[in-house]
Amino acid sequence: MRGQLLVIGAVVLGTLLVGLALVLNSAIFAENLATREGNAASSGVQTYRSGALAGVGDAIEATNGQGAGDSFATLRDDRYRPQVENLSDQLQKGQSLSGNSVGISTEGSRAGTQLVDEDDSTGLVPQGDTPANWTMAAGVHVRGFELTVDPDNGSRLGNALTGGSGDTLVLTLAPASGPTHEVAIYHDGGARVAVSEVGSSTVRTCEADGDVATLSVTGRPQVDGTYCDALAPVGDATGTYHVRVTEGDRAVGTYRLVVDRRDGAAATSSLDEQVDRANYGTACSDRTYHDSPSDSPYSVPAIYAGTVELRYQDSRAESRTTARVAPAQAGDRLVTPLVTSLSVTDGSGGNTSLTVDWTVEDPNGVLDTVTVDVDDRNDSDGVSDTTDVSGAGESASDSYTYTDPGDGGDTYDITVTVTDGSHSRSRTVRHTADGDDTGCPA
Repeated sequence: MRGQLLVIGAVVLGTLLVGLALVLNSAIFAENLATREGNAASSGVQTYRSGALAGVGDAIEATNGQGAGDSFATLRDDRYRPQVENLSDQLQKGQSLSGNSVGISTEGSRAGTQLVDEDDSTGLVPQGDTPANWTMAAGVHVRGFELTVDPDNGSRLGNALTGGSGDTLVLTLAPASGPTHEVAIYHDGGARVAVSEVGSSTVRTCEADGDVATLSVTGRPQVDGTYCDALAPVGDATGTYHVRVTEGDRAVGTYRLVVDRRDGAAATSSLDEQVDRANYGTACSDRTYHDSPSDSPYSVPAIYAGTVELRYQDSRAESRTTARVAPAQAGDRLVTPLVTSLSVTDGSGGNTSLTVDWTVEDPNGVLDTVTVDVDDRNDSDGVSDTTDVSGAGESASDSYTYTDPGDGGDTYDITVTVTDGSHSRSRTVRHTADGDDTGCPA
């Protein structure tokens, strides 16, 4: 009897264990199936997102290339937006066969300037051929920086990158935060590229295929289409850069880069204004760049970045996201606020009266303060006025009037500095208080 009970108990226990195993296996199967379905859905969204963003980047680059010389409004409204709409239509046609629904909408565009030299017979110098040591761009986010350089056969690297002397073209990229790097393009049995961090004794090199080197400095670092590990840290820092050229007359070639300061006339000519001051001490006479593609080098309006909404829906997933596209940008994102407009209305007579109108933007909508500094270069008078713009969102505007009795005719440096709590950027204009809004002395 006892043996029978043991047998019956064993059978019951075995049945329970088999049932439990079936339940567990069913749960594991269901979990694996859900994981596979989730991964497949995620893969579909990610594949679409990657292709769509690459297409938007191509649309930005095509807009700037085909529309060089157009106003920013024309680039945005008549070129970029129609290209994105066409891209959205083409992607929808490709997805409709699978029953999916996709779309792209433009949400905004960040204005910038493209700096271009298309004349491969001249040195990498300003439009007047001097100076050979000069500032290409000042205090800017940089993207799409490419050069094709034919260095002089007599150029030599020497110790140009390690604190000594050399005889070759050198580019310096100095970020607001992060190490500064120098890039030399020289001739040694063919074109070569050497890179060093300023202050370091280490120099790394990449070889070109022949006597001419084509460099991609931001984005994927390349020399003649081949990955160049030496260039990798040059455009790695996120933030703004100063780009300088040393011995630009030791090579001939072309270049192109896009920066996020605006180009144009009067209150929006921030890019030209800053580089002209850096190269010539004033923005009133000599010019670094031509203002038309008919002559090189030139600076013209460009789209620096575009913000788009991406939509995707299939039988397993639905997604709606917003993304900013800045092709081949130095660093990984836009972080720095910008003084987008600075103009001075001069009501001076015997007394100085200057009204400073400013507009600022922040790509992440976290503006903090704006400070206007007015410095009299003749007798050290001046004032500093700070405005709290926290909570203003992505942009803010205001004005400040400065008066200085008895100092009509003096020259002033007027600087507007915008901060977001972590980053700052300034713009400076020099203005002679003589009743002329241009600010340049008669």
